[in-house]
Amino acid sequence: LVWDQSLQPVPFDNRFYWSAGVEKALDDVNEVDTEGNPILDERGNQVITRGLKYNAIQQTKATAAGLLQPTDWYVTRKAEAGTAIPSAIGDYRTAVRTASGTIETAIQGVTTLEAFMALYDAPVDADGNITGNAPINNWPEEI
Repeated sequence: LVWDQSLQPVPFDNRFYWSAGVEKALDDVNEVDTEGNPILDERGNQVITRGLKYNAIQQTKATAAGLLQPTDWYVTRKAEAGTAIPSAIGDYRTAVRTASGTIETAIQGVTTLEAFMALYDAPVDADGNITGNAPINNWPEEI
């Protein structure tokens, strides 16, 4: 029995591809039928398949919210009782919002799948050692 190598599945990264060689769209896609007519949902709205950029921005917003949530009580206490927010907490919250904005701007700025995929690559030195966070995950250290 001889194994036919062509029958081996071709590996692909399902974060960026639907299947081997079939890229996911960067931008949202308004779905249409075979005649080019808009496909509508049960309410009559255009069916939209969300693109990689939209999904990455939504994940960035969710990550920022998750990072801010443990310190939200300081903000509530400030609003309700006037107690000052410690400067380290305020600085951290500002850094999270700044990082979120920077990440979202980087996502919005990509125009190719390769550039989008590069957002997930951590920087490395000449020896291949990781020297920082991937741009898509460049958040301040949690306090």
